[in-house]
Amino acid sequence: MSLIFSYVKYSEASFPMTSQYTALLVITSIIWVLLWFGYRQNKINDEIKKKEKEERINAKVQRRKKLESLYPANKKTV
Repeated sequence: MSLIFSYVKYSEASFPMTSQYTALLVITSIIWVLLWFGYRQNKINDEIKKKEKEERINAKVQRRKKLESLYPANKKTV
């Protein structure tokens, strides 16, 4: 295996950080940060919607219980 890569010198196997690579790194980092902000905001909105839904369901249940208490069902004994 070492014979395959023996002709490559260590000094030639470097990665030059040119301005193009730097710009690519910056753009990629900005995209990741924006995606993270969007994910966080979406999570917050989902929690708010879930809370509002639970409040609506609880309000409906309370109204139903209140109506049931005002108009009790007639129990017919046979």
